Amino acid sequence: MSEQVKEKRVKKPKSKARKIIEWVLTGIFLALFAFVLAGQIDGMVHKKDHYNQQLRFGYGTFVVKTDSMEPKYMIGTALITYNEDADKIYERFQKGEEVDITFVDVYNTNNEYTSPLNNPELTKRTDPTGVPMTHRVKEVHVNNNQEKGKGKYTFITAGINTRSTNLGWKEGEPDIVINQYQAFTEKEILGRVTVNSAFLGGVFSFVGSPLGLLVLLLIPAFYLVVASVIDIFK
Repeated sequence: MSEQVKEKRVKKPKSKARKIIEWVLTGIFLALFAFVLAGQIDGMVHKKDHYNQQLRFGYGTFVVKTDSMEPKYMIGTALITYNEDADKIYERFQKGEEVDITFVDVYNTNNEYTSPLNNPELTKRTDPTGVPMTHRVKEVHVNNNQEKGKGKYTFITAGINTRSTNLGWKEGEPDIVINQYQAFTEKEILGRVTVNSAFLGGVFSFVGSPLGLLVLLLIPAFYLVVASVIDIFK
C-alpha cells in the first residue's frame, strides 16, 4: 500500500496593493486613536477650568434635557460647542447673529430681566451646581474697567420657547412671556453652539445606556469569532 503524501497548502503572499491598503487603514486607525486619546487627556487636564465639564481642544458635546430652546433644539438633541473667544462672541451678537451659548449658571440673578442690570456685581451661589445650560444671548454688557477673562463681559441669555411646559404652559393656553433670564460673565461660558443633531443625540444616548455599552463590547467579540471561523475553514 503506497503511502499517501499530503500536500501542504502554501499561503499565497499578499499582493502589494493589499499591503498598502492595510498599512493605510492601520495608520488611519492609529491616528484617530491617538487624536481621541489626546483629546480625552486634554479634557481631563483642564476639567477644573470649566466647572468639571470636559472640553476637548475647545470643543464640548452636550445633550438637550429641557424644552426651553424648542423648536430649534428639541429634547434629546446633541449640541457641539466651541469655546470661542468672548470678543468674537460679542462681535457676532453686535452683527445681529443669533448666538446660542452653553454656560454654567453659578450666580444669583433671581430670574428677573432687570436683576443683572440693577446688580452688576454678581454674587456666586454658595452651592453652584455646575449644570450646563444652553440659551440665546439677549444682551451683552461690557465693563472696560475689567480685563477679559475676569468679568469684562456680562452676557444675558434666555430660552426661546414660549410654550415651555417647564414654565407651566398648558395646551390651549396663550403663549407665555418667558422671564427666565441668566446673567454671567465670559468665565462661565463653555462654548458657542456650532452643530446640533438629533441623530447624534440618539447615538450619544444609546452609547451611554447599558444596552449600548453591551453592544459596543459585543461588536469586537463578534468580529474575533467570525475571523476565527473563517481562518478555520481556510
